[in-house]
Amino acid sequence: MYKSGYSVLLLTIIISAVGVVLAVSSLNNSIQFSKTNINITNAIINESKAYSCVEKVLAQLQAYRFYDGDETFTDGCRVYTISEDSKGNKIIHTQVESAIIETKVAQINPKIIIDYQKPISTDQLDQNNPYIIDPLSLRLWLKADRAEVNNLQPVLSIDNSTDDLINFATSSSISAPTLVVNAINNRPALRFDGVDDFLTSTTSSIHTNNGLSVIVVGKANSTSNNQTYIGKFDATNNEREWILQNDDFIATELDTTSTANETISFANNTNLRIIAATWAPNQLSSININNETTINATTPAVASISATTEPIIVGASSQGSISFLNGDIAEILVYNKKLNADELNKVRTYFDIKYNIY
Repeated sequence: MYKSGYSVLLLTIIISAVGVVLAVSSLNNSIQFSKTNINITNAIINESKAYSCVEKVLAQLQAYRFYDGDETFTDGCRVYTISEDSKGNKIIHTQVESAIIETKVAQINPKIIIDYQKPISTDQLDQNNPYIIDPLSLRLWLKADRAEVNNLQPVLSIDNSTDDLINFATSSSISAPTLVVNAINNRPALRFDGVDDFLTSTTSSIHTNNGLSVIVVGKANSTSNNQTYIGKFDATNNEREWILQNDDFIATELDTTSTANETISFANNTNLRIIAATWAPNQLSSININNETTINATTPAVASISATTEPIIVGASSQGSISFLNGDIAEILVYNKKLNADELNKVRTYFDIKYNIY
């Protein structure tokens, strides 16, 4: 009886030990399996988020007929250009992390009809898109079609289209530009009255000592000099970084107490233009208008640009007090590097196709 009980006890211990080994082995396999699942799930989640980006795009399209993407939402949803094929179908490209989705929409209003949705690769996107050219250096993309107001209404605020939280506003409808939905070849623009309209951001410098590129798609409605598109420039208080106007581009030496400016002057007119200004340390600044010959500065090259507390101002200079723009701005790009000739050509091509400028 004692031996029989001992045998039973010993057998029980052996079985328990085997059970523990099997359980541990099973746990290890479960953990490994779980890790594999996590990796798969992340990819699926990214693709799912890229698909969900489309819902935001469709909502924007239903609300604003001129919406054409080119923005990044705060949740990492990037929307590339929304194009249209020969039959009027909308082709939408959205991206989250590495997942890019192409969606063809046959109808927006009154009911949304989706033709197809499929994953694609980066090389299937428009390579002239400013996001594709250099997404890490693109600090500012101000676009009139992000103004969420009706036609001929004042634009009190407008968000930057890039990942950076550089947003613009004005304190009064009196000093706000107006949205004109068919201002430039049936596309929207912000219209500044030349009297007191401007938008400002309190964000600090957006250039670096790697360089600066400022590209404006717009036009002045008068030939008066010193009309400001965008800048961080206050000559009165010696807070001067750079400024792009309808007749010049100025980059200012790091010593803000001096008057050492690198200036390029160019002819002003009332034509719609793509104006591209570039600067890099110890290199002469340059201006290229549309696809014309580049104009270089004639003054000594600036080694580094000031970093001041002057806000970024659109449509005026010096805290919105002088050099007001009487004209239209469709888009503004600012890269914190000097774009090379190939990159600038891609930007110009993108805007020329979009606005039929030259």
